[in-house]
Amino acid sequence: MSSPFTLQWLALLEAACADVPTRYLDLIIDQAACDRPLIPAIQALHPPLPWRSLFSGLPEASAEDLAPLLLRVDLQHPLQRHWLHGLLNELAGRPRVLALVSTWPFDTLADYLGRCLEARNGGRLGLLRYYDPRLFPLLIGEVLTPEQQRQLLRPAVFWSWADHDGVPRRLLGHGAPEESARDFSLIELSDEQVDTLLCASDATCALARLPAEAKAGRCAEECFQLAYAAMREASAAGLLADEQREKLVRQRLAQA
Repeated sequence: MSSPFTLQWLALLEAACADVPTRYLDLIIDQAACDRPLIPAIQALHPPLPWRSLFSGLPEASAEDLAPLLLRVDLQHPLQRHWLHGLLNELAGRPRVLALVSTWPFDTLADYLGRCLEARNGGRLGLLRYYDPRLFPLLIGEVLTPEQQRQLLRPAVFWSWADHDGVPRRLLGHGAPEESARDFSLIELSDEQVDTLLCASDATCALARLPAEAKAGRCAEECFQLAYAAMREASAAGLLADEQREKLVRQRLAQA
């Protein structure tokens, strides 16, 4: 049986694609967080749909079974649409899928989004997990500068994801022409930006350890936002110990 949010998200995606208009929807799937590798199932589809590991060309390229995968689904093809419905339903309630529509050719888009995975901090390269739907809205809304946001907004007519409650969300992109892919520049994150991202990770971990009664009466998205704000508050106050930070989370949840 399909979850209501799966049907709602699929309807939103189809309506948004019709507005573009396009029949093609692109998905980035966090394969590392799935129960099983997805490549065999994707390769078994007929007719085949375009797909690419976004680790291609990166030091992590050999870890294909753990790589984020970019797929392009033809919504007007019954088998591919049925497969998409099954995938979204299987992953419902788990942050695994980030969707977008782009007018760029698939290979151009895959190359560009793969390059977006690398970011620099203090001269060191690392992975920027923008494809995690829990981080994507924070990156665009709070962490990245307007110029850095442009890197992720440039290729997309829109981005879409399901929030912590499974409610579908959508963000308009720039929908820039393919030629703008040449304007790419590596994102340089400040220490403050990295700390903000770590606060989101800390909030997720803290909520997972809290007893259910501490979160009673609140939806998952509200709990995350409260915990994330508490972690930001803890960092600003110089509270570094896990016990101190999680105590503040419990306090803010109790006060809300």
